[in-house]
Amino acid sequence: VTANKNEKKYRQMASSQTILDDVFRFAEKYKYDPMAISASLMVVAKTIYLNRLGPEQTQLMIHLFADNLEQPHIEKVTIH
Repeated sequence: VTANKNEKKYRQMASSQTILDDVFRFAEKYKYDPMAISASLMVVAKTIYLNRLGPEQTQLMIHLFADNLEQPHIEKVTIH
């Protein structure tokens, strides 16, 4: 069982590194187009939230973000 956990962690780390490499290549390619980078980051964040939290919590997170755009301070919010 431990070998399977270690193998899974390694695959996740390798996958994470591949994703980071792709993100850095994309950012370098579009470094003069901040809107493309921002939109891409929003899509990535939404996908992560969907995969980790599910659709209801994702919707809540996105609404919290949008609702707080006009507020000058940032408040930490934890959703469990």
